[in-house]
This record gives sequence, structure tokens and C-alpha cells, in this order.
Amino acid sequence: MVSFKNRKMKKNIVLFSILLSFSGLVSCVKLDPQPLSFFAPENTLTDKAGLEALLVTSRKQIKWEWFGDAFNAGVCETPLVYEYAFSDMHVMGAPEAKEIHNLETQLTPTTNQRLHLTYWELGWNGIKYANTVISRIDNATFDTEEERNAILAEGYFHRAYWYYLLTNQWGDVPLILEEITGPKLDFVSSARNTVLAQMKADMEFSAQWLPLTAPPGAVNRAAGEHLLTKIYMALGEFENAIESATRCINNYGLQLMDTRFGVNAGNAQLDVFNDLFKEENISASTNKEAIFVVQERFGIPGNVAGNGSARLRNFVPYWSNGAVVRTPDGKSGTTYDAGPYDGYELLDSLGRGIAKIRPTNYYQYEVWADAGTDIRYNENNWYDKSRLWYNRPVSKGGSDEWFGKPIQAQYVQDTMRCYFSFPIVKVLVHKDDINQGRTPSGGFTDQYVFRLAETYLMRAEAYWWLNQFGNATEDVNAIRERASAPLLATVTLDDILDERARELFLEEHRKVELTRIAFTMAQLNRDGYTMANFSEKNWYYDRIMEKNNFFQEQYFYSTNAFIMRPYHVLYPVPLTAITSNSQGHINQNKGYPGAETNIPVE
Repeated sequence: MVSFKNRKMKKNIVLFSILLSFSGLVSCVKLDPQPLSFFAPENTLTDKAGLEALLVTSRKQIKWEWFGDAFNAGVCETPLVYEYAFSDMHVMGAPEAKEIHNLETQLTPTTNQRLHLTYWELGWNGIKYANTVISRIDNATFDTEEERNAILAEGYFHRAYWYYLLTNQWGDVPLILEEITGPKLDFVSSARNTVLAQMKADMEFSAQWLPLTAPPGAVNRAAGEHLLTKIYMALGEFENAIESATRCINNYGLQLMDTRFGVNAGNAQLDVFNDLFKEENISASTNKEAIFVVQERFGIPGNVAGNGSARLRNFVPYWSNGAVVRTPDGKSGTTYDAGPYDGYELLDSLGRGIAKIRPTNYYQYEVWADAGTDIRYNENNWYDKSRLWYNRPVSKGGSDEWFGKPIQAQYVQDTMRCYFSFPIVKVLVHKDDINQGRTPSGGFTDQYVFRLAETYLMRAEAYWWLNQFGNATEDVNAIRERASAPLLATVTLDDILDERARELFLEEHRKVELTRIAFTMAQLNRDGYTMANFSEKNWYYDRIMEKNNFFQEQYFYSTNAFIMRPYHVLYPVPLTAITSNSQGHINQNKGYPGAETNIPVE
């Protein structure tokens, strides 16, 4: 039993030591990390302060998804790019020597090293930290039961967060529910639904005990309800998903921001969607739409990306490559040379993008075909490629005739990587000083992990599965009305996914959500999909072939083509995870070498 007693003094020295050790994690997490502290856990994780210090590490673990340079060697990837590159919305823009184009040859149990260095390691380390909190809870002392349960509730949240992702990226995975304190080589795979059922039970507890309010970066009860909704959706419990989403929407003081707010509220040329993503507004108390936010601030210890978000570098086209962006008179048309010079203002605005990912025709054109007055598609929030202009001055070998004029697409020799449109508000981050007078890569910014707009769209989908199309339409139209977009008469699943694409770029886990729907389709035996042949025929693959023109056409870029097969609905388990587990058995996903030795899971 947990004993509750008053404490007159905090263990400041011990707590400081824990925080130092946790903030010193290397840029990319390892599967075999070194001990987190010279202080033994039994001496430090004994009270609220000690366990809260470990929760700080759990919160930081989520930050790794959203920030960092996804290109430079030795610097941690931005894992979220893979959620888009293998979706209906994007593909990898970088050459295949650096990134994955042909999933058949490049995404295998032995060759997907970049993927293994991202979600596989992030997920298991996140679960490890959460399990340490959960396992130590009954050996710690608290002043009240409420304090104890709030700590436990956040531990459950972090474990469920990572398991939700892992079960929709890898499917059946080991279910680890306690701290591992020594060598363990006997892991076994558990059925995806078994894992999710445990996470459901945990999050139902969390949704009762997480604090109603929490500082930005910490987890509040609304975040618990939002994650619980996701888990209900993954289990096909749509009535429960509607109830938890409704509680999130109605019970915690949240609202869709439909009036101007924040630092630019007085600028009549901007709009409320632009306000939502202004760096200073994301964590502001006046922002009632933010549910769960992670923070990266310039000059503040604890950042995971020492040089900022790298958003300009990773998600903007490589427009500045003057070797391929030519003028009609044959000159090099653009440059990314550091300023100052005439034309540097374009670089200062857009940065030196490298097109880590680039949009499909579906995201660049189709979802905006009937945009009308949709503010998400206006010049404040969407940068149309027609706005790009030749910025290389004559003094640097540019064209006197064409300097300052719009780039002519027919003279761009690499339109795959160097010429496409993109959402301004999600990627143009300039808040700090590291970009001034240089080649900008993208500054520091806070980041939404959960935002109320997604809660509405999850509830809309739950209504759709239950054939409550009127309610589904009402929730989608709540988002569209805020965006001043034309309202819909009734919605389909495609409409809901289109709305997610317009609203949630660089917020949602796009591939995870598509895979979750594929599981649901198969488990319900809907539209000819079944679990019996999930790796050979599934909704995810069919949607990619319908919406992603690069995989559909097997578009050839550089030295290979974009190729995907149905079994890529799930990622391959790293071979090292299977072979090192000598006393147990971790299954390989079907379609990849090693799946022939799989054993039944429970």
C-alpha cells in the first residue's frame, strides 16, 4: 500500500540530479541507453517530486517526433515525416540514396535504419519511461491519493500514447506493463487488440484522475479524453469514442477559436487560422483550442533540437537550387547564399528548403478544388508555387531580365523537389535569432500534439461508422465554418479524411490514422476487406493507390521508382529485435522475410 504523509522539505539536490541526467540524452535515442542517473531509482523515485521528474522525461520523449533536422548526419530525424511520406498526402522528396522511395527494396527488416532510429526506438523508450513511473508508484509516498493517482494517470497516458502508435505502425507487438530492471530476452508478441484493450482500461482510469488543468507541456484531463477517443476508435468502440470526444469538447473549457486572438489580433490582413499557429499563440492562455502542446523555446534548456525546428529546411521546396531552377534566358535563377543582397528577402522568408517530403496531387490540388473562401487556402496560410520568384541578382550570375519575376515552371529542371505549394502556417517558423542574415532552416516553436479540431473530426468519423451521417456532417462543418469554407450537405469517409488533410498537416499521424481505418475495415469485413488476408488486400493500400500519384504511377525519380505493396500497411520489425530476443519470439509482419516462423498471438 502507498503511505500518505506530509513532507516539509523537497529533495532538491536529488531532483536536480535526475533532471540533469534526463536532459542529457543524446540526440537520437538508443535501444540500449546508458543508465539515466548515478542515483539509484530506489533512492530517487520515492515521492511525487522524483516521479514528476521522470514524467518530464516522458513529455520530452514526445517532443522528439516534431523537431530536428531530418537530413544532416548525426542529428536526430524528424520522425513525423514518415507519417506523411508513406501516406496519401506526400512522398519523400530527397533522393533515394538518403531516403526511402521503393518500399519493396528499401523498407526491410535489415535496411530501414532511418525508420528504426525513429518510431521503433522512440516508442519503446517512451514505454520504458512510463513503465518506470507506473511500477514505482506503490513504493512512493504522497500527501494525498489524488496526487498519487494523477502521477499514475500520466504514466498510463504516456504508455498508451506510444502503444497507440506502435500498434498502428507494427500491429502485433510485445505488451510490456512493468519496469524492466535487468536483461530480458524472452519477449513475445501480443495481439494488437490485446494491447489496445489494456491501453483502454488504463486510459479510462487516466480520464478520471488527470488534472483538469496543467501547464503547457504537461498532460491534462482533456488530453486523456482525446487519447482515449483514439483508442476507442482503434478498437471499433464508436459509441464510447463519441462519449469521450464529447466530454473533451464540452467539459474542459475548450472551444474552436473562431475570433481573432494573440499577438497579431490587431492585424486585419491576417485571420484566426493564422493566429492559431503563430509561435507565441500556441501555448497562450487565450488559446482555448490547444489540448496538449509540447514546447521548444530559443535558449531554454531541455530542447531536443539545438538549432530549431528545421521546418523551413525540411518542408519547403528546394526552390533556391539555382543549378536546376533556370531562367528562360539560361541563367541560374535562384540562390541560397547568406545575405545581405538584393533577393535575400525571399531566402529570409522561405529558408533554404530541401523538400524532405513533397505533396501529392491529392494534397496539393484535389483537396482544395472547391476551397472557395477557405482561409486555410488564402495567401496568409498557403504558399502557392506561382509566388516563387527569381532571387539571384546579376552580381551573383543571375539574369537582369528575369530577376524579381515569377519562376517559370517549364525552366525548372527538377519540379519534383524544387517547385510545389505548401502550407505557410505550419512550416514558416522564424521566431528566434538563429535565422538572421544567414541561410534560414527554421526557428523554435511550440507544437500542437492534440488540438480540439481533431477531436471534432474523430467524433465525426465515429458518427460516420454508426451511420449517423447528420451528426458527422455537423462536426465536419464546425471545422469548415471556422475556416469560412463552403458547408457540406452530407459527408463521406473521404470527406472526413480530406478535412483532416486540410486542417491537421504536421499535427496528425497520417499513416497511423489510415492504418487504423484499414484495420477497422478488415475487422468489420467491410467492402471486401478481411483480417484473413490483411497483408495482401487492405484499405490503406487501396487508398494510397487511389490518392498518391507517385506510388500509383510508380513515378521514377533519380535512380529508382516509388513502389508500395499491400503488406506495407505495417512496417517490418527490425531483424535485430527478433534475433537478440533468443528466449522468446517476436513475430515479423507478413510480407517481410522471417514471417514464415510466426507463431499465434494472444
